[in-house]
Amino acid sequence: MYISIKSRLIFLLIAFTLLPFVLLRIVAYPKVQSDLQEILIRNLDGIGHKQAELVTNWVQERVKNAGVIAENPFMTKCAKINEQDEDYPYVVKYLKSIQYKYGYKGILISDDKGMITVATAEERVGHDISQRDYFQQALQGNTYVSGIVPSEIPLINEFGEKEPGMPTMFVSTPLRDRDGMIAGAIVIRVDVNALNNLMLSLKLGTTGETYLINKDGYMITESRFVQQLRDIGLVKRRCALELALVNRETGELTHGVKQCVAGINGFDAKGYKDYRGTTVLGVWRWLPEFNWGVMAEIDKDEGYGPAYNLNYIVSSVLVTLVIPIVLVAYIIGKKTSTPIIQLTEVTKRIALGDLAQSVDIKRDDEIGILANSFNIMAQSLDEKTREIAASEKRYRELFNSVKEGVYQSEPTEDGMFISINQAGAEILGYKSPKEVIGIKVKDIYVNQEDRRKVVEKLNKDRIWRSFTSLCKRKNGEQFYMERTSNLVVDETGKPIRIDGIFRDITERKILEEELQESELHYRQLLKLLKEGIYQCEPTEDGVFTWINQAGAEMLGYASPEEVIGTAVKDTYVNPSDQRELIETLEKNVMRRDFVAYGKKKNGERFISENTCNLVRDASGKPIKILGIFRDITGK
Repeated sequence: MYISIKSRLIFLLIAFTLLPFVLLRIVAYPKVQSDLQEILIRNLDGIGHKQAELVTNWVQERVKNAGVIAENPFMTKCAKINEQDEDYPYVVKYLKSIQYKYGYKGILISDDKGMITVATAEERVGHDISQRDYFQQALQGNTYVSGIVPSEIPLINEFGEKEPGMPTMFVSTPLRDRDGMIAGAIVIRVDVNALNNLMLSLKLGTTGETYLINKDGYMITESRFVQQLRDIGLVKRRCALELALVNRETGELTHGVKQCVAGINGFDAKGYKDYRGTTVLGVWRWLPEFNWGVMAEIDKDEGYGPAYNLNYIVSSVLVTLVIPIVLVAYIIGKKTSTPIIQLTEVTKRIALGDLAQSVDIKRDDEIGILANSFNIMAQSLDEKTREIAASEKRYRELFNSVKEGVYQSEPTEDGMFISINQAGAEILGYKSPKEVIGIKVKDIYVNQEDRRKVVEKLNKDRIWRSFTSLCKRKNGEQFYMERTSNLVVDETGKPIRIDGIFRDITERKILEEELQESELHYRQLLKLLKEGIYQCEPTEDGVFTWINQAGAEMLGYASPEEVIGTAVKDTYVNPSDQRELIETLEKNVMRRDFVAYGKKKNGERFISENTCNLVRDASGKPIKILGIFRDITGK
């Protein structure tokens, strides 16, 4: 490889100038970043641990309060009290005093049947809670802490309005009589705003926050960015129970939340996208006793800000010292280095996908030849890439726009779908092609033996057109599929895949069966009729185009097939009778009880009575005559 002395000089000058700073950037900066990362994650982990302890202590205090109330001997009596008892107002007053003292949303007492006997919210007295988890757990003798769930009754929200579905939670414990038997339950409706304040009370920089999540990956306390989330439409009123903690790009739970709900405590120091779409550093801890998770996150830019600043300072110093050396090197090697740099920059842009680039270098040496060849190559590559992109776009649009299912599968009996369009996925009962890919093709057949027959047929003939089989959708619904498949092989003849197109022909199958049945009934009915029924062309020289068995026999023929194609006028003794009939039909469309002499195949005469109707098309042009006739000879 040829390298000029000027290029060598430029390289050596720059290399020896940059060497100390490069070593600083390569050795010192990663060490500082690693140390900072360790400190930051340790701090985040400490914060997450502290918040987990605070949440646990907070819940245990609620449980303790419920136990204290339940231990009051008078509370057991309240399980059987009613509103007419003279002690009822004092009980309510006592419960309300506890409610206001500890900031609860409500307190209620029920009997052992689940009927509320006392409640700080009067409209709930007499309400049946026997099916509620918190009652059933208390009835089993357990102190129970519910998850944060939507309230079943309207509660006062943060705007001072009554709102159903407000986030709430319950703490319940059994009421026991003197014999230790469970007489009922006491239930506390906890104000989750206190939990929100607990999680928001810890300040973690300008972008850090801690919050709680449930096992379904929803936030159950408020985010410090709630107003921002309202502005962009991710939540309507609040984050709790509204905000699904998913990556907006993938639609899946964020990395930290996914790990947390799986019960895996840990951290991510490299960064991941949070529910806002911002890259954050995170620590998470799962609380299995409550089915909650504690998340502690901070924006990556803020967390690693000092490291970024150090990088900026080192880079700035490096640039400041390099400029004079680079300037000298540039002056020395300008004539040689400029075209090389230009070629390098254009090559980078082409590598990034901008294939319309070219270099403007006009020289009579090797670099000039290289630049000219490079421009020719880039132009050719750009044209080919555009053609391929346009072709792929047309194919993809066609692939997704056709109403028939288009698919590719592995070429074996147990082969799976490897590609399918949207229409094909919907025909098979799936919402998207992603759900179908990976499913065994034989699983869509009602009789999986059909898949073996298809593979054998394709291995033999390479293609099978318009074959029909009974298949089933995702939900088990059966339908008829018509398919054309082609076996694709490599240059050695080895099967690579099966390409195919299919459609749902269930409606057509049903119509065909109904049509066959209807036609059978129609033909059986016509056979039973003693009158002749026919159809003929609407001209004087017209021929019979259809006739029933009775009509054929009246004309002396053994079957309708012998009559079809015979001129109608040949069945009249006097052809003018036919002419008169046609003229009448052209004027009046229908003629009833038209009597004329007819003749049979053997020439025998008979008197016929006809009722006919002229059928016209949409433009009014006669297209056929429909009629019925009978032999009235001797009548």
